[in-house]
Formats: sequence, structure tokens, C-alpha cells
Amino acid sequence: MKSIKHHIEQLRKELIRHNNLYYDKNNPEISDAEYDKLVKELERLEVENPFFTSLNSPTQKVSGSVSPSFKRVRHSTSIFSLDNTYSRQETAKWYEKIEKKFGNKNLEFAIEPKIDGLSARLTYVDGIISIGATRGDGQIGENVSENIKTIKNIPHKLQIQNPPKLFELCGEVYINKADFEKLNKEIIKSGKQKFANPRNAASGSLRQKFPEITAKRNLSFFVHSFGKIDGEQFQKYSDFLQYCQNCGFNLQEDFKICHSLEEIIKFMDIMLIKRDFLQYETDGLVIKVNSLNLQRELGYTNKSPRWAIAFKFPAKQATTKLNKIRIQVGRTGIITPSAVLEPIVLAGVTISHATLHNFEEIERLNINEGDVVLVERAGDVIPKIIKVVKKDKKDFFKPPYDCPSCKSKIIKENEQEIAYRCINPECPEQFRKHLIHFVSRNAMNIEGFGETVINQFIAKNKIQTLADIYYLTYNDFIKLDLFKEKKAKNLVRAITESKKKPLSKLLFALGIRYIGEKNSEIVAQKFKNIENLFNANLESFIKIPEIGKTIAQSLKDFFENKDVRRVINALAVIGVNMTEPEIQTKNMSFKDKTFVLTGELENYTREQAGQIIKFFGGKITSSITKKTDYVLVGTNAGLKFKKAKELNIKTINEQEFKKLIKNKLFKIST
Repeated sequence: MKSIKHHIEQLRKELIRHNNLYYDKNNPEISDAEYDKLVKELERLEVENPFFTSLNSPTQKVSGSVSPSFKRVRHSTSIFSLDNTYSRQETAKWYEKIEKKFGNKNLEFAIEPKIDGLSARLTYVDGIISIGATRGDGQIGENVSENIKTIKNIPHKLQIQNPPKLFELCGEVYINKADFEKLNKEIIKSGKQKFANPRNAASGSLRQKFPEITAKRNLSFFVHSFGKIDGEQFQKYSDFLQYCQNCGFNLQEDFKICHSLEEIIKFMDIMLIKRDFLQYETDGLVIKVNSLNLQRELGYTNKSPRWAIAFKFPAKQATTKLNKIRIQVGRTGIITPSAVLEPIVLAGVTISHATLHNFEEIERLNINEGDVVLVERAGDVIPKIIKVVKKDKKDFFKPPYDCPSCKSKIIKENEQEIAYRCINPECPEQFRKHLIHFVSRNAMNIEGFGETVINQFIAKNKIQTLADIYYLTYNDFIKLDLFKEKKAKNLVRAITESKKKPLSKLLFALGIRYIGEKNSEIVAQKFKNIENLFNANLESFIKIPEIGKTIAQSLKDFFENKDVRRVINALAVIGVNMTEPEIQTKNMSFKDKTFVLTGELENYTREQAGQIIKFFGGKITSSITKKTDYVLVGTNAGLKFKKAKELNIKTINEQEFKKLIKNKLFKIST
């Protein structure tokens, strides 16, 4: 029993410490999911050992605190926190408990995203905003009225005739994802520690002394709870929200009234997919009994309403140990660090690696092997380390002196460079990565010639130059692991077909520094064949509108290099095409229209879709800007689809794309 009591006391101390870090310092050491796990453990122990229950326990009080930096505001009614569920099964149990209590009544449930921000209560007197306060501990909050008034979508005056004498409502102060990223970039430039997440950014921006700073942070506000009103009577929560909209408040678009558990679960599944495409961060969904009379009948526990629950999405952030920093060599010689982590589950996926970008990022984070770090995974983005929460070593991880592949010295070519590079042209790892790029789909597209095949041929010393690929025979492939007759024949055929690729594909495959897929097409269309490129001077490259001085210099240096010429001549000897065909267009339906492609298309490859767009006079770019006209969206679309929505750029699916091209017939090359 002493051991259990000690464990309970330690859990309480730990939760109080984390509350202080989260609410006062805006600098949490653990993720929300890890905090909730500690709360659940404490709740279980207190239920199993009721004689150790205390009214001062974090499980019995609303989390939050009141800073002495602000005047205190006593709330006219208590502000509660929500109990959480983490699965459909737990949500179903809560629903069935409500359904059982009210028998056959036609129950309605309001469901909406749970925005990850800071809860605040607004008080209007005679239609004019009087007080804006944080939730605090649920009884007493902080008076942040002057800061609240800088939030653009909070009306200073209710936009209705005959406003009530007193009107109180609660909502969430938050920051959009785009504004959050912009804010963190500015903070990093100033040399300060960036915010770990949008919630901390919103809280830190609202709970500080200078309203002019709050005004610059582009905070927003959504209403989420009824407080108090003179005169008006609402039957439903949804009626209250409509009244708030009439008053001039913004409401969430993703709001739904459900009449069954099946409808609730379906909406939950939709929002699990949609969460990454919302403009703001959300960590779950709030489900409420819509009837205010039934809400009053259900009542409250010490800290939470019985008529509402928060379904929490799988965690996007978690803390774990950084076991090792691995150094990788890219095909252009760039040395890149990556983090090997103690495996954790984020957003339903087990994570054991994270990006570290470059050594400047390592120094900024003050990170080293053995540190405990906060890791984030948003959508399909590669996991990244947000910050160090516990240091194992005092200093940060330093760049290596030599290349891990060839042991040559690594350098920064100039002060403007961020990345370190191995400049040894015979570096084995650079060549291996170069081969992987050369045969890839968007380059020479030798299907089946993957990394495993390359590794085996390198081990057998069968590939020492790019041209060696084209001397490989059926007998070479049939000897490889897991190769049978059909697979070997298909790969030989794919190698032969790749010789016919246009010059633009070869230029991209050669991996010229700063030259991506689009610039490869531009250069190939301009110069038409490899001889013209060999004879070009710097001025002729600079004259290309899309090519800047840096790229022009890279092209000049590349084609003047004797080793490069030797590689290209060897490819020409074996029959690789060195010319670019003219783009044939029969009409200009897409003239001056710019397209971006994202996701997986069913009826076309990306290359074929690109040919169609160019056939009708359109252009393709890899990144979305305000000048983009269309984003062609396939399945499993990622951040480009999200950005298109944020910039209000027209998105089209394959069926809409087919309508755009009006079923005109033309040949697609493969």
C-alpha cells in the first residue's frame, strides 16, 4: 500500500509539473497523448484505491493556471474541461450510456473538430465586448481583454439589433498552420526557441503583456460553448451557434448534427482523413448532446460535462530517445544527417527515423545522440524533431571531418552554403545514389531496376559507369536473387526502351546540380541535342528566361567537365538518344495555363498526363504558387492538395481533367 500511495503521489507531482510547463511556460516536455496516458493511469489508481483520493488531485480539477502577470477574472459560471476517448469502442460506450438514460428519445448529437488552441471566455455588455479572459483553472482566469480585442474575427460590437444586456460565450483562440510556420521562421531568425506546436504559439501570443505583439500573430477565434445570456432562450446548441453567427462570429465549416452512432462513427472516419487538410490544427472531435435541456439534465462531474466527450485523434507528437545520428551521402555529394529513434507510434504509424535537414538545424536544436526529443509527424510528411526535452550530452552533434563512404575530406564550398559536401567524383556512395536516380521513373524509367538490383551489381563489380547498365544481358539478371525468366526478360526490354527517352529525361537522369525535371525540359527544348549543349557558353544559358545565373553556371561547369563528356559519349556509343523532339500541339486549349500534378492517377501515368497538358499548350510546374491555374489531384494526394485549398486554386480530378481536354484524340508516347 505504501508503494501504491507513493506512486500516486509521484504521478500527481509529475502531472502538476507538466501542467506548469504546458500552461505557464508554453514549453511542454511531453505530448498531449503522453500526458493523457499519465492522467488515465492516475485515475485508474484512484478508483482502485479510493482511500487515497484527494480533491487537490489533477484528476479532480480543471487543468490550467493563472499567471500573476494578469489581473484575475472570476468566471460567472465554471468552465469545464472534457473527458477523452481514444477509439470508436470507447466513444460507443459513452454514446450508449447517454442513449440508455433517455430511452427512446430522438437524440441529436453535435460534432465538430476540437481545435488545438487556448480556451477563452468573452463577455459582452449591451452588445459591446467588455472582458476577454482565459479559462485559467475553470473558476478564475486571466484578463487578456486588450489582447483579445486585437483578434480580427472577434467582433467588438455584436452585429444584431437589440443585443442582450449580458452575453457570455466560450471559444478557442488559435493560429492557422500557415501563420504558425511563418511565425516560427521569424522566431528562428531572431535566435529564439520556436514554438513546439500551434497550441503553444496561440497561448504564448495571447498570454503576454503587449497587445501590439498579439496583433501581429494573426490569431483567430471559433465559438464552441454557451456561457450565459439575458433574455434569449436556446433549445439546442446548434441554435446557439446560429445566434453567434448572426452576431458576427465565425463558425467551423466541419460541423454536423448526427442522429445515430453510425453517423457519428462515419463523420469520425471522414475527419481522420481530412484533418491534415484543415487550415488549423485539430487534435480530435468534440461530440455533444445537442439539446440544452438534456445537457442540464445530464449535468457535470467535478471537472467535465457528462453530455460531451472529446474523441482524440492518433497522436502526431511524442517524445522518444534519439539513439543515433546517421550520416548519409547524396548523389551530388551532400552530407545529410538523419535521426535513428527509439521506435514510437505517431498518427497510427511506427516511427524509428526522423529528418534533421542539415548541421545548422542540429546546432539550432542543440541536439545530440542520447537526448530525449519531441518528434512530430503530420500527414504523409517525413517525421521531424521539434525540440530537445532532455539533454544527455551538453554539446550538440558536430559535422564529421571526412566522408563516411570514401573518407575524403568534406567541405562547405562557400559561406553561403548550408550543406557540407564530399567533392570526390569517385565516391562509391555518390555513384550508387546516382545510379538509383538514373534508372528512376521520372528519369530513364527502367522499371524493375531498383536499389536491390543495383546493390547486387555493384557488389559483383558489374556496374562501374552509367553506360555499364546498357551492356547487361539476360544472363546477368537471371543470376540475381529472386530473378526468374520473365522478370529478367522484362528488365532487359526496359533497358532497351530507355535508350529512346528524349534528351530532357537524360539531362534529368544525369543529376546536374540545381537542374530538376522542369528545367531539364526547358534546357532540352532550347538546345535540341547534346552537341549544342557541349558548345554552349554561359551567356547562352543565362538567356533562357527560366534559368538564373546560379543554374546557368552549373550547366556550363557540367558540360565543360571532361569526366561528364566521357560519361555522355559512352552512353551515346551504346545508343542512348541525345536529341529532344519538338512538342507537337494541335490546339492551344491550355495556352498560358499552368498545371501541378499530385497523387496517383488511375488512367494515366504522370508522364502521360504531362504530355497531354503540353499537347494542348499548357505548362507543368512542380510547386504550387498563386499563378497556378489547375492542380490535377489523384488518390493519396499530399501537401500540394492541401496548399491548393489554402490558396483557393482550382483542383480537378481525372474525370474533370478528361472533360477539360474534350475527348480529343492524340497519341501518347510511353
